[in-house]
Amino acid sequence: MTYQEAVEWLSRFQFHGIKPGLERIQELLFRLGHPEKKLCAVHIAGTNGKGSTGAILETLLRYHGVKTGLYTSPHLLSVRERFLINGLPIPEERFAQICERILQSLKGLPVTYFELTTAIAFLYFAEEGVDLAIIECGLGGRLDATNVVEPVVSVITSVGLDHQAYLGHTLSQIAYEKAGIIKTGCPVVIGPLPEEALKVVQKRAQERSAPLWRFGEKFRVFPCRGGLFYQGEHQLPRLALSLKGKFQRINLGLALKTHELLEKAGFPFEEALVRRALKKVVWPGRYERFKVPRLVILDGAHNIEGLRALQESLQEDGIERYHLLFAASNEGEEKPYFDMLRLMLGRAEKVFLCEPPGPRHPVRLEDWQEKLQDFDMHAWRCEFILVRAWEEALEKALLENTPPLVVTGSLYLVGKVREALQRRIMRRKGLPSSSAWKL
Repeated sequence: MTYQEAVEWLSRFQFHGIKPGLERIQELLFRLGHPEKKLCAVHIAGTNGKGSTGAILETLLRYHGVKTGLYTSPHLLSVRERFLINGLPIPEERFAQICERILQSLKGLPVTYFELTTAIAFLYFAEEGVDLAIIECGLGGRLDATNVVEPVVSVITSVGLDHQAYLGHTLSQIAYEKAGIIKTGCPVVIGPLPEEALKVVQKRAQERSAPLWRFGEKFRVFPCRGGLFYQGEHQLPRLALSLKGKFQRINLGLALKTHELLEKAGFPFEEALVRRALKKVVWPGRYERFKVPRLVILDGAHNIEGLRALQESLQEDGIERYHLLFAASNEGEEKPYFDMLRLMLGRAEKVFLCEPPGPRHPVRLEDWQEKLQDFDMHAWRCEFILVRAWEEALEKALLENTPPLVVTGSLYLVGKVREALQRRIMRRKGLPSSSAWKL
């Protein structure tokens, strides 16, 4: 099996949809020799912030000489991005080799795309002998395919209303699913959860005798002169984090607290290395800035909570007005995509609506037109421009140099726009075009 054949084979499973449950992944891992049992892992769940927290933690540990594995989803451009060892994506040949082995083990087992990528991650990390695997949940936690690991630390970054068709329609129901990753005696690090969700998580932790560490209570991050101040078991003033956005302070705190708990398990923690690592964290598409020459801000926010965090970051940066390039997906649920759009309209001068790329069911141009028919556009004092193809929408949006252009609503849109902007920059510099995913 070649790499391209492996990608095409795996892609066919996108049409199997989302099927919560552990029976299929447990059977598949049994057939593969239980690679997940060979891993020392950190397990991360949450509505938002999982990827950034994982990326920060991975960089911290890598700079301490720890051989790291990082499994995340979805990817921006290449499926190889989901499987990183020491910050580098899985080689094409290795990916094809593992896919072929899994194919031979399936024998009619009706698995999903995410269950397959989870098995790939566990096999790859186990066979390469990583010292620590950082595993991000795909959806929820309790019935997520990743919830077969026995972690040394569990992390719940946030709880908000997303994927309600699968996780429930209240914060307490969704928190119950996220809290399903909490294991007996395993310490848990949590973000500043809403009270309704916090009670559910606290109850689960108490039932499992799992020590609980809550952001803002036992550890915190806040601005100080010269950077950010982390207060936990270590006191670290004037930290500089390469990731931008106000919301990254919480993710930084969660990663540092997790690192402190790993220190108790024998992993190194040195202040000088922490400071060096935080300046080098890379997590594309999350409040990322490009100058082309127009300032373009890319943020993969794809739910209400994520867009609120984006608004806070824009406000903190003093961006009062902007143009907006927006798209959304709506697979398998009634996603509040029009409420998401309205949240971004308050300071928007022009709004470019398009259809996102990627495998998820897109919100079509006709859907936007129908929603806008009964919408008082004049009250928002912004101009709406509807363009079906994201490429054409981007070209129209880049015709002006001011104000900044904000691209959000769909991580798949952000990934493609990021690639297009990077190619534009490369051409301007007279350099050959390269991948937008730089590691």
